[in-house]
Amino acid sequence: MKVHFIRSGERRYGMRIERVDAPVLVMDPAPGFDPDVPHDMVHFVVEAALGLQNGVFGQIAAGGDAGSFHVEAGGALSAKERQRAARKQVQKGAKLIKAQGREGELSELAAFLFDIAWRSSTRPDSAAQRAALGEAERTRTSLSADERARIDAARQRVFADFDRLSAAWRALPVGEALVLEWPSGQPMG
Repeated sequence: MKVHFIRSGERRYGMRIERVDAPVLVMDPAPGFDPDVPHDMVHFVVEAALGLQNGVFGQIAAGGDAGSFHVEAGGALSAKERQRAARKQVQKGAKLIKAQGREGELSELAAFLFDIAWRSSTRPDSAAQRAALGEAERTRTSLSADERARIDAARQRVFADFDRLSAAWRALPVGEALVLEWPSGQPMG
């Protein structure tokens, strides 16, 4: 699966996801623009590092839509075929979202924890930063010992990926895309 993170404006990004045997999905604008690592890129990196099959990107790879993507207009599908594909996509996506279970929750919690921890190393001390770190500590204590160990084991990989991808994202001109392969996270042509 090819995941395109598209810098669609100075403070805006979109996404395009090409899947084998499933319609292309798009979302533009996508939520949570960040000049270093956009929100969905955080999820991508964290879910790949933790091997989550039922997070946002695992669910999309399995044929879902994560509840927020839609079938790309145009392309090889006729309008009628696109409508049919969109209906099927929504139904399958809703079914997969219900089946996410704890992995769906862990995706959100781990993305939050890694994002706060990575950014805290470069941000100056402030009341907002201390509040975020406090919330991260409360979130971490809500996890099981196995989940904490899993997150701790992935920390080095996640931070290295954040460093590598943030450099590429900051250098990306408006209109260009950073294309990554799921689940390896490797850059693609």
